[in-house]
Amino acid sequence: MADTRPARIFGVTSNLSGLGDGIIANSITFNNTVDTAEARDEKGMLLDLAPYSQSEELTIDGLFTSTGVEVGSKITIGDKDYLVSNSTKTESNTAFQTAQVTARGGDADTVIHELSGIQSGN
Repeated sequence: MADTRPARIFGVTSNLSGLGDGIIANSITFNNTVDTAEARDEKGMLLDLAPYSQSEELTIDGLFTSTGVEVGSKITIGDKDYLVSNSTKTESNTAFQTAQVTARGGDADTVIHELSGIQSGN
C-alpha cells in the first residue's frame, strides 16, 4: 500500500538571496491576508462578503551579520518583492546578536518603492 501522507519539508527552503549579507535566516513566517467588503441588511445581518486586495507579510528571524537589513528597503524572497517595514537587532551578553525583519508585499502588480528613492525624489 502506498504512503498517502503529505511530504514533510525540513528547514528554510525559500530563496533568501534578497537579504544580502544582513541576516542569516533561522526561520521565516509567511502571513497571507485579504481585505474584505461586506453588505448587511437593516438588522445588521451579514448578507454578502467579498475579498479584495490580497497581501502578504513575512517575518524573518536569524543571526545579525554585517549591517543588517535596512528599514524602507526592498528585498526579494523567491521571485516576489517585499518592502521592509521593521528591522530589529538584539544584543545579549550570552548569545550572538540576532535580528528580526518584517516585510510586506502586496497584490501581484504592486510596485514597491524604497525609502531611499522617495527621499531623493525618484
